[in-house]
Parts: sequence; C-alpha cells; structure tokens
Amino acid sequence: MKALKHICLYAAAALTGIAVFPSCTNLDEEIYSEVTADNYYKSGDEVISAMMRPWGHFCGTLSPNNSVWKFQELTADGVAWPQKGRHGYDNGNWIRMHRHQWTPTDTELESAWNLLYMAIGFANNLLADFENLDFEKLNPGISKEQAIAEMKVYRAYSYAYLLDMFGDVPVVETINEVSPPTKTRKEVFDFVEKELKENIPLLSDNKTTTYGRVSKWGANALLAHLYLNAEVYVGTPRWDDCIAACDEIINKGNFQLDAHWNDPFKVDNDKNSKENIWVIVYDETYAAGMNWYTLWFHYAMQKGWELESGPWNGLVTQPTFYDTFADNDLRKTEGFLIGKQYPRVQRDDGTYYFDTNATPLQGSEEYVGQDLVFVNEIKSMTEGEENSGARSVKYEIVKGARGDMSNDWVLFRYADILFVKAEALMRKNGNKATSEAVDLVNSVRQRAFSEADWEKAKYTVATLTMDEFLAERGREFAFEGLRRQDLIRFDKFVTTSWWDKEASNDETRAIFPIPYKKLQANPNLVGNAANAKF
Repeated sequence: MKALKHICLYAAAALTGIAVFPSCTNLDEEIYSEVTADNYYKSGDEVISAMMRPWGHFCGTLSPNNSVWKFQELTADGVAWPQKGRHGYDNGNWIRMHRHQWTPTDTELESAWNLLYMAIGFANNLLADFENLDFEKLNPGISKEQAIAEMKVYRAYSYAYLLDMFGDVPVVETINEVSPPTKTRKEVFDFVEKELKENIPLLSDNKTTTYGRVSKWGANALLAHLYLNAEVYVGTPRWDDCIAACDEIINKGNFQLDAHWNDPFKVDNDKNSKENIWVIVYDETYAAGMNWYTLWFHYAMQKGWELESGPWNGLVTQPTFYDTFADNDLRKTEGFLIGKQYPRVQRDDGTYYFDTNATPLQGSEEYVGQDLVFVNEIKSMTEGEENSGARSVKYEIVKGARGDMSNDWVLFRYADILFVKAEALMRKNGNKATSEAVDLVNSVRQRAFSEADWEKAKYTVATLTMDEFLAERGREFAFEGLRRQDLIRFDKFVTTSWWDKEASNDETRAIFPIPYKKLQANPNLVGNAANAKF
C-alpha cells in the first residue's frame, strides 16, 4: 500500500498521548519533500488505495495476536495463555489479564489504546484529504459521500472499542487538535450513535463491492451491538433500537446461515461464506496478521501438519469452558484438538483426516513424554504444562499453512445478529425466552448437532434461560472477541469465579484504566473510575 504523507501526519493520534514512532519527535525538522493530498491523488485507483490503508491497519489491530482482542478474550472465561514451564510468562501479562490484575502501566493496555487511536488518526487524515478532493474528476468508482461515510464508520468502530474498554476518552475529529479533553462515556456513546445513524444511509448495500470495507450491513451490525450494550455504557436499555438494527440486516441484507458451523471461518470464507457480514481481509502474502495456528499449536505440530512457520504453544482452552460443550456437540468434536495427536493427511478431494495408524506426533520429552497428547487438565495460570489445554481449530488450518493465514477474520456474522435479536427479545420479556427468541437461537444451534441428536439438543421456552443463553452464546462465538462484553452485560465479569480467576466484585474492573503514559502526555486527559484504584 502506498504511503500517504510524511510520517508526522500521525500527529492527530499522537495528540491523545500516543507515541507512534520514535523517529517522529522533532516537529521543527525541515522537510525537503512531502506527499500531500494535492500531489498524491492523481487517479481513482489512488483514492481507493488510500482508503485501504485504514483497513490494512485493522489487519494489525483486531487480529487475535493484538492487544484489543486479547483484552476482550484473555480476561474472560474461555481462553487463556498460561505459563508452561519456562515458556509463556511474558512479564506476567497474560496472568494479570486472566486474574483481573492489570495496572495502568501494563504495556499491553497502552498498546490497545495506541492501536485504536492510530486507526482514528488514519480516518481523520483521509477525511481531511477527501474534503477538497474532486471525486468526479478522479472517478474512483465511489461517491465522495460514500467514501466519507465509510471513513466515519471505520472511525466509529474504533471509538466503540474505546467506549467499551475505557469509558471516558477524548473524541478527536480532526488532525490538528492539541491535548483534546476527556469526554464522558455518555458523550462518546452519543457520538458513535450519531456517526452511525447519519452515515448508514450513505453506505452501499452491495456486499460484493464493499467486501472487507464498510457496507450498510456492517454498520447496522455495529449499531445493533452498540444498542445491545447501551445499558452497560449509559445506564439506559435500548432493546427496541437493537431489534430494529438487527431487522434491517435480517429483512433486507439477504444473508443466511452457512450449512456447517465452521464454514464462516474456512480458508476460502471470502468466496463461500454467505453468513459473514463484515470481515478483515487477510492474505498469507499480501495482508499478514492472521496467525491463528501459531498462537494455539504446540511446537511439535509444525512437522506433523507441514506448517511453514513454527507455532508458539501459547493459547489454551480453559478446562471449565471446554467442559460446557456437550460431548456430541460438533463445535467440540470438530473445533478442538484434544488427546493424542497424529499427522494430518490430505485426501484427493481436498479434505483432511488424522492418520491414527501413523506414529503419533513427537512432543517435548521434558514436558509431555514421547507422544504429543493434549489434556484438559491445567493446574493454574502459573502451572501449565506443554501439552495442557484443548487447542482451537475454529479457523481452518490447511496443510503447509504459513504463519500468516489467508482466512478472513470475522468481525460480525449473521448468526451473531440472530443471537443479538434473541437476547433483546428476552430482555424485553422480563429475561425470559419467547418462542421467537428460541427459534432464532435454535436456527443457529441446530448445525452443531447431528440430525439424530437434534431433538434432544434443541431449546424450548422453558430450557432457554438467561444463564443457558449466555453459555450457548459462549460456545457459538468462542474466541471471536465478544466474550468480555457478554459477561459484563450478564453481570458475570467481576461477580463470578472461573478456573484460576476469583470474583472481585469490583465494578471498576469492568473497564480498564487509562494508560499511565497517556495521562502524563495529555494534561486534559482525566483518569476514569478504574484509575482511582491505583
């Protein structure tokens, strides 16, 4: 992707307390050449190329190896990164996340803040460029109104994460604001809502031409989630608005559930999934950052799966979460690696099987013995073993995969919208299931069971309690970056113990403290309620 301007164009992001690049420190430096909006945009292709720069940033922001995703999942009850012998301590970052012991000086927290405000800086820069750009002359195949709307929704997505994670944050809409003041969580919520409602009508409803960018449907999915969590964010439920945003997608978006539970996550999901609403586009060569298997797989699996890059043996499934899946749930039998591991072999039709007649994969003898056997027992975050924990293969991993995979990362999918509407219906009904809510949930759950098992597995109005809904939402959307929000919304995040995390009953743990370095850099930035604890 082409560079847009001199490196110091990131000043808008830096003004909120972000250290972007160490070299960009002398703002009085004499610049002998600079790429500006006037001399850069010479064709429509260059306009589209510039618009893709923010999406390229998302590739490095919301993938499962970056801080934003980690704070949404490693602080919850599904996935963990325990220390395994001499490996995985990493300055205690993952232990503190799991046990809710993070501090304002944690580098991972600062990284999440930086990534989100850098995204906002990219959007603000392009919005400034597009203001005076002659779209009709350049003919990029997209109107100026749509291009601006896409950038504003992209920016709103980043603010939605800041709103969710930190609560009170600055709102920066231009590239020349100095030391912007803190806005309340209510003000940030209102800004995100306004940006979405004003720009959704200007977006395209064409799912093909906007794939990987913002469409009307992706923006409505973001709006539905904003309303789903409104009571947490601002104290006022917005269930009817949530249902209306879902209905826009359900009634007009022409999405449908894929046939199999993991079709949305396969390596060719860009071509074959009818369920995915908004994705981050990845490619093993041209758009790196999707590294699912490197995070989950044991070192010994590189040879057995003929992988190009070596795995890190990092993430594991918390044993208590793994045990919530029924034994006949396909999301359990197909979605995790557990037990003795064998080489994987490709059939002529392109599918794979594990050759149980072959020699099992050889693990590290120091930790796992001769054969690699994944077990569901993990003592604690500090007493893991090299083979502990079931490993997720939710995102398809193919023979010879590189460290950077080509599966597109799913931000929103149709199944989630059906669950969001079902939850809103149950909330409106006094936290009890309705027949419509049961039908919505069952339509998704059914593909996780065989035809023979389905009659016993399907929900009824009596069996779909709020606790069961939360558990099923955890199983269906495992590791998709949604679990922390779900637990907070169901009042389980700080009030409940799980595996190696004790309940704190400290509501300030439902948000993260503003990073210390950001408070030091911006005199108008005010700490939130979580900062008061430190």
